[in-house]
Amino acid sequence: MAKIQSSAQFKSYQPQQILLLPPSLDELIEEHDLVRVVNLVVDSLDISGLINQYKGGGTTAYHPRMLLKILLYAYSVKIYTGRKIAKALRQDLHFMWLSGMSRPDFRTINNFRSSKAKEVIEQLFQQMLLFLMDHGYIKMENYFCDGSTISADCNKHKMVWKKNAERFKSGTEEKCRELFKEIDALNAAEDKQYLRTDLEERGLQAREITADTIREQADKLDAVITSSTGKQQRKAVSLKKKLKQKEVTIAVYEQQIELAGKRSGYNKTDNEATAMRMKNDELLPAYNALAGCEDQFIIAVSIHQNTNDGTCFKDHLKKLEQQSPVLPRAIIADSIFGTEQNYELLESKQINNYLKFPSYQAEQKQSYRQNPFLKDNFGYDASTDSYTCPNEKQLTLQSSYFQTHKRTGYQSAIKEYQCKDCKKCPFY
Repeated sequence: MAKIQSSAQFKSYQPQQILLLPPSLDELIEEHDLVRVVNLVVDSLDISGLINQYKGGGTTAYHPRMLLKILLYAYSVKIYTGRKIAKALRQDLHFMWLSGMSRPDFRTINNFRSSKAKEVIEQLFQQMLLFLMDHGYIKMENYFCDGSTISADCNKHKMVWKKNAERFKSGTEEKCRELFKEIDALNAAEDKQYLRTDLEERGLQAREITADTIREQADKLDAVITSSTGKQQRKAVSLKKKLKQKEVTIAVYEQQIELAGKRSGYNKTDNEATAMRMKNDELLPAYNALAGCEDQFIIAVSIHQNTNDGTCFKDHLKKLEQQSPVLPRAIIADSIFGTEQNYELLESKQINNYLKFPSYQAEQKQSYRQNPFLKDNFGYDASTDSYTCPNEKQLTLQSSYFQTHKRTGYQSAIKEYQCKDCKKCPFY
């Protein structure tokens, strides 16, 4: 009997068909989808501070709660630019449901997050943190902290270096002193006080160049210009013009040095950005962002102008105290955080820590532990506060003092031990 071959069957496909009753967007979103979590969290926030930034009058505005929802959800699914968020509002079912089919354009989104949302983001972040704590998502038991350098959105070729500004300022000041000599020589004919007296003899060579000293020399030139004629007057006018140029130049360098502060330099298009070494070994204007998290929830974020995470940790902990009603029981971080200052800071706040000190890995090596000439391997007697060297000689305390760290201002206690006589030591 011949086998009858049936034709293939397909489900109905009519993309242009108009539905009599359109489906509800809520039915198309899964029950435990991330977008529902974002919606629930933002609905629980008090956004009165955000609403108060809107002024009355004019056309109606998009609701700030809706804009905040789409921003937070976009960030959670790694969509960051205003144009891509606006595109998602037109094409993505989750964004349509979250926005209630509202479609703000990219300008509205960018203006909202760069102005109104920026003013209250700290308060909203704190409310969200409390929400996560109240619902048991965060228990503040183990706080994992680390830092990462993030390149600034500015021209990398527009760096101003503090050392260069100081060097150029010093060179300009030296040229000013040369001008002062010419001014003094020009004024000598009218001022008997300077007759046969050179500036170096009056101690003006090392005198600091300030706005007052330049103004003082300009007054001398004004007197010469007023009382003289011809070549002498023209020279005085020329010197005053040069002096004015140097004054402006010095003011520029002083401003650059002031903007740099304790940093090595800054960027012209973003004065807050500092030159930092990136992971690819490229030197770029950047920021150091320290973040702390628990169970993949970010609890605190702080931005710094220093690449050393350990140095920035004190300010990061202060930021955490401002945002969280309780401090974590323990903090976990890599060895760059393991400094004397940070250990002391955590001890004062009664926070446990798992911070390795910088030399931890080196001390685990056999070559380190078996090296008799390292001070860590010397025998120590607490009762006499003394060490014993490999030659069985006693090293006693000679002096103790405090050493101040340049960047942090923290004072470390330094103790110096010395043997009474090392001349006949076979290891000397």
